[in-house]
Amino acid sequence: MGQSLSEYLSMKVHPLIQYIDWSRIIVVGEHQRDPSVVRITSNEKTDKPFNWQRPTVSVVDTKTLQLHVFPGTDYVAHYAAILATYLSLEKGQQDVVQYTLPSQDECLKPLLNSNLAEMGAVDIVVVGYVDHLERWAEVPWEGNSSSNLFSWKMITSRRGYRIALLGCRICFWGDIGGNVVRALQRLNGAKCVLYVGKLGSLRADHVPNNRLATGCQSLVRNELVTWVNPLEPHVERSPTVAFGVHCSLGSVLDETKEWLAAAERRYDFVDPEIGHMAKASSEGRTDFGYLHIISDNLARKYIHDLSNERLTNVLQDRKRLFSEIQDILGRFFDHWSPS
Repeated sequence: MGQSLSEYLSMKVHPLIQYIDWSRIIVVGEHQRDPSVVRITSNEKTDKPFNWQRPTVSVVDTKTLQLHVFPGTDYVAHYAAILATYLSLEKGQQDVVQYTLPSQDECLKPLLNSNLAEMGAVDIVVVGYVDHLERWAEVPWEGNSSSNLFSWKMITSRRGYRIALLGCRICFWGDIGGNVVRALQRLNGAKCVLYVGKLGSLRADHVPNNRLATGCQSLVRNELVTWVNPLEPHVERSPTVAFGVHCSLGSVLDETKEWLAAAERRYDFVDPEIGHMAKASSEGRTDFGYLHIISDNLARKYIHDLSNERLTNVLQDRKRLFSEIQDILGRFFDHWSPS
């Protein structure tokens, strides 16, 4: 991330950590939003409907703070790395951050106990940037309360299959994405999951916010996962879509120069979730595909990256890409049937 690292970290760190020095900060996997128990950060992006809830904090004693992160092993480790890096760079503090990884049962529990069961049976589920799929804007959101993890729009394909556009208020980072798929399989009988998001490219010629990415392979914790991508027939003729091999990495802070030197010889894209979602889909016999905006480039420094993605020209470029994503999804919906 280079020179953008400091700004990226400041966007993620709770103000109570930025402005007060603590001797110990403990990161735990727990979704806690009760204002009588925790303090919610003032820099949550509540101007968007989804992916805005961020980790909260509670004061243990005068020297100890606890950071409550939605339970996922990658997310907990990622936030611990964010805090440790921020404190080292900005305050010169070392060995302040500790973390405890949640168990798989602890990771699944808040998803299985969420309002997801209220959505009912569904054939296709689209997750990620569903609020940008404006062609289906006339359909109302259900479950639309900030106290719920999920909201959805339900539409029907020309072939009569139920399609859910599923929004999530937390960030399903890393293995949380895989657990969302498992919950959809268990609670809703999902037969196909499509992920619309953003990722980084390891190909120097991929200009951020000008290309889409898809594929059918991802490295997940040293295992290469391969699957059949049901979107592939519908994007083959699109000059905007790049095909490649993906690498699932638990934190953007793991994207070091040494990692890049080794990874760019074998992989084309990187993000935290895709491989976990593909693996969970394969294990549960659910179709899976992704169609992501290339939002930053690790191999070459461009003016736009994760630190300035809310600029007007970035949003305009992405709006054009979302239009193409909707074209592709529309073709897919018209042709899909259970395998």
